[in-house]
Amino acid sequence: MTKSVEINNLNKKIGKKLILNDISFEINQGDIVGLVGENGAGKTTIMKTILGMIEPTSGSITINGKEVTISKRNGLKGVGSLIENPVLYPYLSGMQHLQLFSETKNNGMINYLVNQLNMQNYINKNAVNYSLGMKQKLAIAMALVNQPSFAILDEPVNGLDPKSTKEVRDLIVDLNKKGTTFLISSHILAELEKIINRVVIIKKGSKIFDNYLEYFGNKVNKVVVKTSNNKDASDILKNNGIEVDLSNDELTIIGDFKLQTVIDLINGKQISFESIQTINDDFEDDLIQILDEK
Repeated sequence: MTKSVEINNLNKKIGKKLILNDISFEINQGDIVGLVGENGAGKTTIMKTILGMIEPTSGSITINGKEVTISKRNGLKGVGSLIENPVLYPYLSGMQHLQLFSETKNNGMINYLVNQLNMQNYINKNAVNYSLGMKQKLAIAMALVNQPSFAILDEPVNGLDPKSTKEVRDLIVDLNKKGTTFLISSHILAELEKIINRVVIIKKGSKIFDNYLEYFGNKVNKVVVKTSNNKDASDILKNNGIEVDLSNDELTIIGDFKLQTVIDLINGKQISFESIQTINDDFEDDLIQILDEK
């Protein structure tokens, strides 16, 4: 895979307080990466450091092979971003904002964004008259107006109603198909799950988890089974490091395991299954559990 962004051993100290602690991860071209963590975990600091807005105490960042720092910004060519609250000119219209931020003055791209985000009814009105949701959609359009190769969006659906949230989600997916790689921070985990293919979790300034969503699809949290010999099946699974509770006439298998592994182990000892019931936590539950455990 081609690397779009490389973050290596990133540390940030303010006084004696360690804000970022040895953060390293890569973003591959074509990824939509979700950056998840509690308030104050360091997510926005990571994003600002990637954009050369904050100088790290140590570590390095490269975008498309070019180092990015406060003084080295060539790597930011082709990068779009929305960080924290959008800053707009109150007496410019939404259309004037997009024309101002468009480097190529590509009216086709501007019209595409206006239509995708359903901004036609107010795009020619001054931003001073915009609601929070209108401002948010305009800020997203401004971040993406140059069809960046890499885009950072910090809480992009903040203040949006369900319809507008879907419009933003569909836009991100469509631009990703056209070649834009994304790093997205959001507290709305159910929305993140619909668009990202990978998640990085930050806790107290440290990276505690980094994996593709297939990890969650392959992982079953609980299985209740009945077999022709529950006692022997229980022993087999325990001997292979799988947590099992044997009670009454069924086995309850708990933890981090693959269902196919359980099936293969038991079938391999000529024990037959009478029933299998899988119980999966949802994506949000999985992420909260990871945050609580680390």
